[in-house]
Amino acid sequence: METTQTQKEQMEVAQMRFGIIAPLVQGTYTDASMATYCRRVAKTPQRLPDGRVFQYKPKTVAKWCQLYEKGWMEALVPRTRSDKGSTRVIPAEAEREIFRLKKEYPRLNATQIREKLVQEGILPATVSV
Repeated sequence: METTQTQKEQMEVAQMRFGIIAPLVQGTYTDASMATYCRRVAKTPQRLPDGRVFQYKPKTVAKWCQLYEKGWMEALVPRTRSDKGSTRVIPAEAEREIFRLKKEYPRLNATQIREKLVQEGILPATVSV
């Protein structure tokens, strides 16, 4: 169940993220490199402000550091997905048609199949390959 985060909750998430990257930003980490620090920190699950526990990947921690360097705390505030509320599942009819086309024309690639389904009006043009 997803809920819309309030500004306060979003700022709490940003502060939690900053707490994780603070040693990187301040240059106080004792690890051999930033990458080593990110890997070490990523091994420990983090408790989010809403109580959920989540384990981040080292790349995510490094990305937060880059975001912070470019946009400070504002850059660490979680963003709402641009496609939130819209379905990411293709219609059953389109799925059946994909399987039919692949069986009938095994050499068609995904781009060609998508283009054909869009032209026939079975699949919306907004659906990516």
